[in-house]
Amino acid sequence: MTTTHQTYRHHPQLQALFKTAESRHLNDEEMRTYLSVVPDETARAQAAREVKNVDGGVVKKTIKGIYEIYPYEQKHALAMAKCVRDVRYVTAYATMAMLMDDPDWFRDKLLVWMKTIIQSFRYPDIPEGTTRRLHSDPEILAHLETLQPHQRSIYETYMSVKREIMASISETSAEIMEPFLQLPVDILAHD
Repeated sequence: MTTTHQTYRHHPQLQALFKTAESRHLNDEEMRTYLSVVPDETARAQAAREVKNVDGGVVKKTIKGIYEIYPYEQKHALAMAKCVRDVRYVTAYATMAMLMDDPDWFRDKLLVWMKTIIQSFRYPDIPEGTTRRLHSDPEILAHLETLQPHQRSIYETYMSVKREIMASISETSAEIMEPFLQLPVDILAHD
């Protein structure tokens, strides 16, 4: 995905706001500032609010499900806390990129860097002899078989986050957020 239009990232009145809130969701005052500068972007602002309201619960639910299947805690110290933190960073950056209308920023600022780090951990696959997965969708299961074992839990994590967030927000907001929630799925678990 390459940005071919002017994004809001370099907007003179929004650039400092985006920099200040880089790894988190905008607060109410920051959102009012955003809307005062780009009043036609009420749908983006609404999508950001909806994601902010659900992402904590979605991330915790996803990580709990992943940990029931994949033996993370046996392999990595403080795995749960670090996982929740990192996945919440991804949802915050995805939301910020959506507000900027700039998927390239999201890819370049966080995802390419994060991919290098999380794939270096060589996360464990499901235990030998286990067939249970977080997802039962045949398309997802088929795609999991194309991935390296250390990539599978990453893929399932970000696919689950995407699906859960999209199911928890309005249809309009889900349509706006979808490409930004798909980027981590496409980038983080793949070579």
